[in-house]
Amino acid sequence: MKTKTVEERLFPELPEDLSGVSDEDLESLLREHEVAAELINKDDEEFCEGLGAEQIIAELEIGDVQTEKIKAEMASREEGQEAFRLRKAELAGKIIGETAGETAGGEGDGGEGEGGGEGEGDPEAAELSAEGDGAEVEGEVETEVAEKPTVALRRPPSPSAERRVAAAAVGAPLTAAAGLQEVRAGMILDRRTLAHAVKITANRRGKPTKSPSGVEERVLIASAQFPFPDERQLRAGDLDGNADKIAQVIPGYIPGIGGRLRGEALVASGGFCAPLEPIYTMPNFATQARPVRDSLPSFQADRGGVNVPAASYIGDIDTAITVITEAEDALGGTFATKSCQDLDCPNFTDVPVTIISHCREYGNLNARAWPESVTFENELTMAQHARTAEQYLLDRIKAQSINVTTADVYSTTHDLIYAITRAASGVRYRLRTGATVRLRALIPSWVPDMMVADIAATQFDRFVNRARVTQILRDAGVEPTFYFDTPTSGTTQGFADEAAGALDDFPDVVQWALFVEGAFIHVDGGSLELGMVRDSTLNSTNDFQMFGETFENVARLGPAQSALWITSTVCPSGEFPALATALTC
Repeated sequence: MKTKTVEERLFPELPEDLSGVSDEDLESLLREHEVAAELINKDDEEFCEGLGAEQIIAELEIGDVQTEKIKAEMASREEGQEAFRLRKAELAGKIIGETAGETAGGEGDGGEGEGGGEGEGDPEAAELSAEGDGAEVEGEVETEVAEKPTVALRRPPSPSAERRVAAAAVGAPLTAAAGLQEVRAGMILDRRTLAHAVKITANRRGKPTKSPSGVEERVLIASAQFPFPDERQLRAGDLDGNADKIAQVIPGYIPGIGGRLRGEALVASGGFCAPLEPIYTMPNFATQARPVRDSLPSFQADRGGVNVPAASYIGDIDTAITVITEAEDALGGTFATKSCQDLDCPNFTDVPVTIISHCREYGNLNARAWPESVTFENELTMAQHARTAEQYLLDRIKAQSINVTTADVYSTTHDLIYAITRAASGVRYRLRTGATVRLRALIPSWVPDMMVADIAATQFDRFVNRARVTQILRDAGVEPTFYFDTPTSGTTQGFADEAAGALDDFPDVVQWALFVEGAFIHVDGGSLELGMVRDSTLNSTNDFQMFGETFENVARLGPAQSALWITSTVCPSGEFPALATALTC
């Protein structure tokens, strides 16, 4: 069983000393533990991959202990901050009170002014003075202060926002990340301390793996962030606001954006000289639907494929049945001999899964500046992946079917219904299935449209819709599946890009499949979606890739006579035979 390494633990590893971790990093660690616990509780397969029940419980126990440490550290800091606030207020109040007393005493004579100052500035001190002499008062005050409970501060309070801004005003300081040894999180690093942090981290990690199959490991040591003020941040979609911010830094004497905010009038001189408002989103009309795959029963192939036997059918039973009449039985001998058919071992065919991958490469800067474009291109790529995969399945079904043809006689509707009914009747007869067995037909998605146009050219019941012609096909005894794409061999079942001139017509040949439900299965080897991929080569060109692949194929389980691939020549002319003319047979 696969086991997790230290770097692959379900919960992040905690630093040995949490006191050096910043409040923000501490909250981030707590959130990571909570998210990991949620994924484990939901039995997330990818997150818990390779771990058994005992290992998962052990990981949860580690996470529970670490979470308690984090919460205890956070609670301790809150107590320390509260004690700091109270003690600060107490001492500051006393100092302010003593100052006020000294000021009041200076206004009268020495003895009375001093005593009056203590009484007015500190009522508690006045009460103590009435009980005894000065020495006793001083001793009692010191004893009272010593007896106050104190809580040791684990860390000093965070500096004010003004101090932080002033410290970073000259640039973006390089600050240490959390979890480093001998380096406090958030500490500002220079060249020497950065080199030291890199060295101790490298020594802790050990020697890197130097092999093609090695694991790429990345460790955050330091980061630098420059806080842009709001007036220097351009917001997506806020075109007017962005223009105003830019105008603030352009001198007023420069015509254009700078002058627009300073009362310059716009004089029309014909046409538009300024750029129009950009629209970054793009419509994607392509679908990722897989009708061919979805019409087949799908089975998972963990071993990379299946091995299927060549199925026989009733027509292969030729010498197993003997018919003997009463007269032949009376003659005996060779006249009454019964034949018996041997079993021939079938041939097996390996059907391995085929890899159908997709990969797009983008620039880092373009992805940051125009994410809508990356999203659009990814969706378009996945639609093309669906088209390629569907074409492959159609080719496989065609290759494993008996290929036959039909000719154009009258109209599209007549010729297709005639071909479907006789093909279905032939399959049922050869397999002796009966009329209740369902037959599946894979038909191009534009055929119902062609039938609608064809029926519109007839004399009667001229206007029907796609739903009606689909029902006509069902009434003919088949369950239609309309595929979007085209096999790679034979007459194309698609349309070329339109150009100026005559409108493209329907194809004059229909390629369609007819088979018994269950004759074909979809062999599903799963999919591998790596998502964003980066490596040293891509990093050197400031690029990244989006990569994934599916593993699939089609296997025929039924006998050869259970599947037909029919190529029919058609014409949506609306033509039908005259009353006195019979179909030529």
